[in-house]
Amino acid sequence: MPLKIALINMPFGFHIYPSIQLGTLSTLLKTHGCEVKCHYLNLHFSHQLGLPVYNQLCEKRFLIGEWLFSHPLFGNNSKNQDYIKHFDPHIEDVCRSIDRPREFLLDVKTKMVPEFLQWSLEACDWGAFDVVGFSSTFNQNVASLTLAKLIKERYPHVKILFGGSNFESDMGLEYFRVFPWIDYVVPGEAEDVLPQLVKYFNQGGPVPRGVVHRCEGEVLYEEPESMFGNFQDYPPPDYDDFFDQLREIDPHSSLLENPVILYETARGCWWGEKHHCTFCGLNASTMKFRAKPIEQVHTDLAQLSKKYDSFRFRLVDNILEMKYIDGVFGELAKNNYDLHFFIEVKSNLTKKQIKTLAQGGAKVIQPGIESFSINQLWEMDKGVRPLQNILCMKWAMYYGIEINWNILIGFPGETNDDFRQQIDLIKLLFHLPPPECVGNLWLERFSPYFKQPEEYGIKITAPGEAYPFVYDQPDIDHLKIAYDFEFENNNLIDPQLKQELYQIAEEWKRRHQSEQLPYLIFTKSMDFVTVYDQRSLESIKIRLEGPHAWVFIFCNEAPKSLEQIRGHLREKSEQEPEDNLTENTIAYLEEKGLLYGERGKYLNLALPHNSNL
Repeated sequence: MPLKIALINMPFGFHIYPSIQLGTLSTLLKTHGCEVKCHYLNLHFSHQLGLPVYNQLCEKRFLIGEWLFSHPLFGNNSKNQDYIKHFDPHIEDVCRSIDRPREFLLDVKTKMVPEFLQWSLEACDWGAFDVVGFSSTFNQNVASLTLAKLIKERYPHVKILFGGSNFESDMGLEYFRVFPWIDYVVPGEAEDVLPQLVKYFNQGGPVPRGVVHRCEGEVLYEEPESMFGNFQDYPPPDYDDFFDQLREIDPHSSLLENPVILYETARGCWWGEKHHCTFCGLNASTMKFRAKPIEQVHTDLAQLSKKYDSFRFRLVDNILEMKYIDGVFGELAKNNYDLHFFIEVKSNLTKKQIKTLAQGGAKVIQPGIESFSINQLWEMDKGVRPLQNILCMKWAMYYGIEINWNILIGFPGETNDDFRQQIDLIKLLFHLPPPECVGNLWLERFSPYFKQPEEYGIKITAPGEAYPFVYDQPDIDHLKIAYDFEFENNNLIDPQLKQELYQIAEEWKRRHQSEQLPYLIFTKSMDFVTVYDQRSLESIKIRLEGPHAWVFIFCNEAPKSLEQIRGHLREKSEQEPEDNLTENTIAYLEEKGLLYGERGKYLNLALPHNSNL
């Protein structure tokens, strides 16, 4: 008899697209002869709560989604009850964003959630399965733990299995220790481990490496021998159950029309293998970069697009494999396909690469810009400079690619000068896409800041503030389950400078949402260039001729060095330029805010009016 396995996706997992974790595991387990059913219980809860409200709660901080599901496990304990008072300003923000009073949140926690969990227990005969598995990511952990407990209590013979990012490393070991109804945890990549676990369930023998389990009350775990790397061995994710259940809940759902399909082309981070960004907590044990063959990517995209009648894809890779720019997006562009993609990239792209991505269907990119301070970027070990971030934003905007990015502050070693330099530069960039917000650095588990805090002048003081209020149980070691942490460093930034940065970022956003849309564009004629500048509220028209126009155009597509600019002026004037002509020309264009210089290289900040570049 084939092993019968249920995979469950709980709130507050995103409802707007299927879970790639469940989709991947479904394909994997079916390949090894199991009967698999995915249960998207988050769809039921999101429709019951209301999709706009649910969507907002998925994005909110301080573990509010976890707190809302914490009542059955921890709700009678004092700190859990004190959550809403302790996080009062945050609760106010949440209530404002969902347009509900705080009593609504209390009703969700104490009435709606317990009723939903009871419904979830009754909605399926969980006892008909041999294994019930939960993939726990972000704010769906407490919901998963609670339903797992209810299932185990009613059906003791069912094996409860957990995995996902909330169960990586020490986090998974601690959850397993504290919650005895969990039978097994896979705290890392599952592709090489689960087939061995299935074999163990069917045939017995020793529990395979890579699985946390108990023996006579002792928690046991051995690291797997190697990382997963055989992408080509498995077909694409199986999302059938998601769409079947969505149709049952709402046959006319807009999510069924050209749905967003999640797809993984690569795993790990090729930059992080060499230079782990100091604040990044991704890729706990999976940093080694592994990518699918280009031919397989094309085959999988075609199959998923056809099967689910969709043109929209979200690549879940932490960073784009550079060979995909030409090998995947270049080929899509050649065939004039209409696929649309969200992708994460490194910002040091050339104009040509950005054009290829745009023509191949990249509609939204997340380039990890984070800052326009050269010192802060150096501290992050991002491997990029402000100049490269600006170039990426300029040509992405020109080619119609939306950019998602934030400004991060709070890094060790920050100075007032870093803030002032960034504020002054931002004033020149109002015509480019604004950040979503200015946010403080999070200290994340698995990041270099977490692993070597003393090396960076950081002192970790406590688990993330919300953990003791949500997981209010004395037996839990919050330092072991926390993904983010409270910390101190030696920064002494002028509060007025911080406020000025917040204000200018908000003004940047406001201008792009107003009728006074800022712009900086230029038109080019045979003998002159005209620049139209409305970055400030005043419209300015600047005519450039001779060396000013030559340098301006020469620095348009990519940054140019002083020597390159001097050589270009020599060519254009057909004679040796007069002394200081290069320096004076650059100084004039910088004074007008049209050219940005950094470490001897210069870039034209304006976007061409011409649409054929």
